[in-house]
Amino acid sequence: MAKCPECGGAAKWQSPFYVCTVCGLALRRREYERYHDRLKEQVFEAQIDKEEDEFRKRSKRHKDYEDWFLGSKK
Repeated sequence: MAKCPECGGAAKWQSPFYVCTVCGLALRRREYERYHDRLKEQVFEAQIDKEEDEFRKRSKRHKDYEDWFLGSKK
């Protein structure tokens, strides 16, 4: 079943619209697809940003450990 892009409620197909049973939003099929494509893109970009942050943290941790390890040998 389709989900409403605004509230997350159930959206039912009532030709020629998807109509949300919770908030009443009505979108044509093409509008509905575009809306969901944009949401997917935003989620994808947020996930990439999160992965980049985690990579930076791991790199910094690795560099700090390397500095400590090499520094303790002197």
